[in-house]
Amino acid sequence: MPLFQFIKSLNTNIIIAVTALLVSACALYISVQEVRIMRTQQKATMYPYVTVGMRYNGNGFGLELKNSGNGLARINSYQLYSGDTYFNDWFEAAQKIAPEVAGAIDYGVISTDGNVRDQMIAPGESKNLIFVGWSPESRILEKEIHKLNVRICYSSLLNEHWVINKFTPEEIDRPCEYIPEHEFEGK
Repeated sequence: MPLFQFIKSLNTNIIIAVTALLVSACALYISVQEVRIMRTQQKATMYPYVTVGMRYNGNGFGLELKNSGNGLARINSYQLYSGDTYFNDWFEAAQKIAPEVAGAIDYGVISTDGNVRDQMIAPGESKNLIFVGWSPESRILEKEIHKLNVRICYSSLLNEHWVINKFTPEEIDRPCEYIPEHEFEGK
């Protein structure tokens, strides 16, 4: 009985005010959680996943850049190197890694989508970094192409950043440093 008398003695305005305050606090908590979930979903729908991989078919072989993610990827940096040597074009790289076939590799054998730096790569889109048609010389080049390293830095529309080293992306906390003399020009 004492509890019932205590409740009876309370002012109904205070009970209504406390109840309204609790309902408001619960609504605020739910709103904050909903915004957090929506931001996570938004981030997931704008997440690019760019990889570099070898591509082979009956016509030849090559290196392919592919966005397998859900969002656009902006390519910020594109470097092709071997050791401490950075290359400006594929002919220079071929001459370095396979000098015995460098004269036989020309635009009749090589095709490329050019320099991908500053391009937006859509989800599901692929770019040929290089594609080399089969020939006796290109078979020698194919055995040596593993000596080349491709480094590509890219970002999402939400300003998140990744770097591709050794074919797979790794998230980084800021954009890659842009060094013009190391950039692939694709001339």
